[in-house]
Amino acid sequence: MAVTDSTGSLIAETEILERTILEEVVELHPERLTIPELILRIASDPEDEAKGERIRHAVRELRRSGLFRYRNGDELVEPTHAALRAFSLLTA
Repeated sequence: MAVTDSTGSLIAETEILERTILEEVVELHPERLTIPELILRIASDPEDEAKGERIRHAVRELRRSGLFRYRNGDELVEPTHAALRAFSLLTA
């Protein structure tokens, strides 16, 4: 059974998107992506504004969780040391 939040949207879908973004950013490290580049890599239709906003929201949530940081106030997304370490432990 899928878990839903108060709006009825699937929490699992959000978690899958966050996991996908985290994997993409960690696997490309030390190369850094901007949020628009990340949207191009992940979204099946980069012109889908709703999907782009969900990706932006997921990046913000990953940053709030301490897994991503922004550099110099730009849109570059970079994994933290904690994200790199956790990923290496979980995929070893």
